[in-house]
Amino acid sequence: MSPLEAILVCATIYAIGDYVSSKSKAMLPMLFVSGFLLLLGFWTILPSTLLEDTGLFPVSALLAPMFVVHLGTMLNLEEMKKEYKTVVIALGAVVAISLLLFFVGSGMIGQQYAASAAGPISGGLVAVLIVQETAGSLGLDDIAIFVTILFVLQLFIGLPIAATCLSREARIEIEGYRNRGGEATNIDTDALAASEPRWRLFPATPVDLQTPFILLMKLLVITWLAIFLADLMGGVINKFVVALILGILFKELGLLEIKILEKANGAGLTLFLLFLLVYWYLPKATPESLLSLVYPIVVVFVLGIIAVAVTALGMSRLFGYSWRLCMAIGISCMFGFPGTYIIPEEVAKAHGKTEEERAYLLGMFLPKMLVAGFVTVSIASAFVSGFMVKLL
Repeated sequence: MSPLEAILVCATIYAIGDYVSSKSKAMLPMLFVSGFLLLLGFWTILPSTLLEDTGLFPVSALLAPMFVVHLGTMLNLEEMKKEYKTVVIALGAVVAISLLLFFVGSGMIGQQYAASAAGPISGGLVAVLIVQETAGSLGLDDIAIFVTILFVLQLFIGLPIAATCLSREARIEIEGYRNRGGEATNIDTDALAASEPRWRLFPATPVDLQTPFILLMKLLVITWLAIFLADLMGGVINKFVVALILGILFKELGLLEIKILEKANGAGLTLFLLFLLVYWYLPKATPESLLSLVYPIVVVFVLGIIAVAVTALGMSRLFGYSWRLCMAIGISCMFGFPGTYIIPEEVAKAHGKTEEERAYLLGMFLPKMLVAGFVTVSIASAFVSGFMVKLL
């Protein structure tokens, strides 16, 4: 398939997913619908090389940290200070998943499957790569395939749960917002329209010089710096975490504009490319491989959901959040970024009738989901995998 044809097929599938998400008010999120259609396509009429045929994977991999820097410019530092509860909830979910899998799952599916699954199901690609490398060196090919399929399928588990929880939460919150006459309570109505730089070190770029090329140049400079620092630290801190921190920092210092990628007219295209990263492993999930691993996969997902649900119940009582919100925060470990960005966007768009209402919902959900995703996927799951692979 030619690159243009492959891109067109992907665009069509994304468009269908967007349409279904809009009509279902985000109960069926775009990422879930599009991923499901791609999986069916790979099993039937689509070539397994579809995503590779686009020729865009190297570009999407490079743009991922750039988009994270952009997300940092969207976050209000004052709001971020309030998210310590989110960090505790997210870490609690990861710990609960690991403990339940090891102590209960080991007796049901064996220690190797349980130990190898703990990191990937509570995180992302880094955790998968850690397990795959160790399993390959030990000749445990079945374990390597198992964690790859888990990584592919957890998108279909985590996304609809998070979307459902946030959608129900949004209906309650927006009703209260309207009853108050459009007055926010514990957050600013436009919480994501971050304040003026509080530590301005760089002079403001004149409006007539805020062109797409100049904005993208500044964004790429900070992206390069994030990757350089992450490499300098030997990967101890994931490059995406560094990118998020630098995005917030340089927005507050005045070098980066708020929502800089949107001002450069590049957010939509960048998201299109990032979806390739999300779906890259789907062709590996063949019906045969799924069938042979049905039992351990089901056990892992059931125990994982139970662990998150119990954690959410306890944390909701501890912090005063609703169980639905705590569940969405905890389950974010199963899909991470960019799902943690897209789901709040879709929910806000589906339930907010005005820009103010959408901003209110986005301000309530997006910081929590982004922080949760980075805590679990980029940090905690890598440490869990690094420990658990010693048990293989």
